[in-house]
Amino acid sequence: MTVSTLAELQDRFQTAILTGDDAVLADIVDSPRENRDILFGVYRNAYLMRLIEILENDYEMLSAYSGEVGFRALARAYVLTNPSRHSNARFYGEKLPRFLAETRPWSDTPAVPELAAIECALNDAFDDASAAPMTIGDLAAVPPDDWGALALRPQPFVHRLDLASNALDIWTALRNGETPPAPEDRDDRVHLLVYRHDLTSRLRPMDRDEAMMWDEMAKGLTFGVLCEMMATFWDAEMAPARAAGHLQAWITDGLLVHDVA
Repeated sequence: MTVSTLAELQDRFQTAILTGDDAVLADIVDSPRENRDILFGVYRNAYLMRLIEILENDYEMLSAYSGEVGFRALARAYVLTNPSRHSNARFYGEKLPRFLAETRPWSDTPAVPELAAIECALNDAFDDASAAPMTIGDLAAVPPDDWGALALRPQPFVHRLDLASNALDIWTALRNGETPPAPEDRDDRVHLLVYRHDLTSRLRPMDRDEAMMWDEMAKGLTFGVLCEMMATFWDAEMAPARAAGHLQAWITDGLLVHDVA
C-alpha cells in the first residue's frame, strides 16, 4: 500500500502503536542489523512502558503494596485492555479501580481495587472543579422557618467511597511508611469522604449517620427531610442536633456549594 502523505504514515504509525495493527510494517524498511518487527517493537515497548510509568505515578501506594513485579503485571494487563483515549495522560488510569474489581486475580482480593479507588478519588479530588463555597454566614442568613426547605449541594471535588475491606488501613500504613496489614474483608463497611481543602486532597471516615445524610443530601433531599431520616439513628431530640453538627462540619471544610439565595 502506497502512503501518499506524511500525515497518513503518521496516522498509521500511531494506530499500530495504539491497537497492535501491523499494517504499518509494510512501510518500514529492515535495517542491516534488525528486521522491521524488532525496530517497530522498540516504539511499541516504549509506549507501553510510558503508560505503566503514568500508572505508577498516579497509584503510588498501590504500586508500593503490589511490589515492582506485581504492579508491572497489573499495569501491563490494564494497558493491553484499555487503550488510551485521552490526550491528557492525567486521565489514563481513571478506569483502573473498576478494571481491578472486575479482573482476576485482583478481584479476588477486594483490598486491591479498593486501595486503587482511594488513590483515584484523591487524585480526582485534587483536580476536580470547585464552586463558590457555602459559608456559616450564608447559613445564618436563612430564616429559621426556611431551614426545613433548605436544599444543599456538594462541591464537585467531593467523592464518597464505601469500602468492604481494610484498604484504608493499608493505605494509611503505606502513607506513613509502615508495614501494611494483610488484606482482609470487613463485616461492616467503611464510609469514606474524599475531598480537597486548602489545595490538598484529604480523606476521613464517616459515621453511618453522616454517610447516609451526605448521600441523601447529594440526591437533593431538603434539610428537613434529612433531619427526619436521622431519626433512624437517633431519637427525635438528638437527630436534629446531629444533622446540624454534620452540616456545620461540611461548611467549615468548604464541601458545599453556595446555593442559598
